[in-house]
Parts: sequence; structure tokens; C-alpha cells
Amino acid sequence: MPLNPFLGVWQRRSIQFDQGPIETSQSVLWIQAETYFADVRSAPFAGRLTPERYRAMDWRSRFDADLLGFAGTFSWSEAPPTCTWHHRLALTPRQWPDTSNYQWLGADEFLEQGTCEDDEGGLHPFVEHWHRLHPGPVQVWRLDQAEQQGQALRVGNWAVLVHQWRSRSVSSGESPQADPLQEIDIFRAFSATAWEYRDATWRALFGTETSLGTPPRWTPLDLDDPLGLWQLERSTPVSQSLELN
Repeated sequence: MPLNPFLGVWQRRSIQFDQGPIETSQSVLWIQAETYFADVRSAPFAGRLTPERYRAMDWRSRFDADLLGFAGTFSWSEAPPTCTWHHRLALTPRQWPDTSNYQWLGADEFLEQGTCEDDEGGLHPFVEHWHRLHPGPVQVWRLDQAEQQGQALRVGNWAVLVHQWRSRSVSSGESPQADPLQEIDIFRAFSATAWEYRDATWRALFGTETSLGTPPRWTPLDLDDPLGLWQLERSTPVSQSLELN
């Protein structure tokens, strides 16, 4: 199988719903390894997100809330050109894969084209424009404790850490009766943060602490602790066809 062409760290330039206005205000950082990925987005709404507020949101706002931060595994195909994200860690974990089409605009630019569903079952097409900041190599860490799960990816001067500390049965969907929206603590036990290394230190760019009120429990410095809980999964080699801009 050819090397994953989506390797590296990506920044979203825009998103457009229903061929409407092109939105550029939300910050998004997505890091992709050969299999694993992590994605963090700034909150496009003001104030704290609570279960009560989440239930009262319209479908468009709930779409943004669901994707404030998530991580898991990724697959892709050339024919048809599709990408599929499996959400292992997320504020409201999905029990189904997230699949979109893609169209390359260049070596480091592509359009993601998918649909999302509103409360009445109507489908809304969207287009996201992605730009690659760095092709790799990619390092992946995993945190897998009894009630703590995490996934962290680092590329060059960027890192994304996604972490949850609720029970494994709820986070993995093993209990079909579990409704995560009924558990108040779910919004207090999730953290996703994008980081950048500059001026000789790791700085948080954006993350869920602004909307959930929970500060990051981990920083990229914790990943290099040989006695820490995070375990290095693998590093992905740089593709010879990818070059830094």
C-alpha cells in the first residue's frame, strides 16, 4: 500500500456549508500519522459548553461542539477518493465512521467534501479547505490506563494532545445503554489542546479549556518523560515526495 498522502500537520483555511458563506474564523489543527490522527478546533461560540446548552443547540452549533477535539484512527482510498476518520476519543464519541471525499489542489492543499445531518434528518453538504504546514515525520503517543485514555501526535513545532478521564465503558461505547449526554461529568473530563513550540517553550494555541473550563492535564513535555504514562507508539517516516514549503 502506498504511503499515506495525508501525513503531517494540517491547518484548515475555510469551511463552507450548503454553498453559503465561506467561513474562516475558526482555528483548526489536525495532525495525521500513517494510521492515527488527532484534531483540535477553537470554540466558535462564546461561553461554557454544558450538557444543557448542548441539548438546546441547533444542528450547526452541535456540529461544531462535537468536533472541538477528537482523535482515533484514519483510513483512505484513491478510488473512490475517500477519507474515513474513526473517533476513538471525543467529547461526544461517535458510534459510526466519519467519511468524506477529497480533491487535491496541489501537493499540500486539498478540499474535503462531506455531509452532516440536521435534527430532521436533512443532509447538508460542506467543503473544507486544508493546507499542510509540515509533512512529518510524525510521532504518536498513547495513554491507556483504567480510566484515562489519550492520544498525542507531534510534528516539528506542533503537537496535539487529546485526553479523557471517564470510564472506559462509556468512552468506547461498550455499554449500549450509556448515554454520554446524561453524564454531567463528560464535559468536565475531556481535554484537547493544540500546541506550538516557539521562543524555546511549548505554548497552547487553543483548545477545549475555553469552552469546557478544564485546563490541559498534559503538555508536550510530558510525552518525553521516560517514566511517564504516555507510551511512544511509532514514528512515521517522511515521504520522499513531500517537501516543506
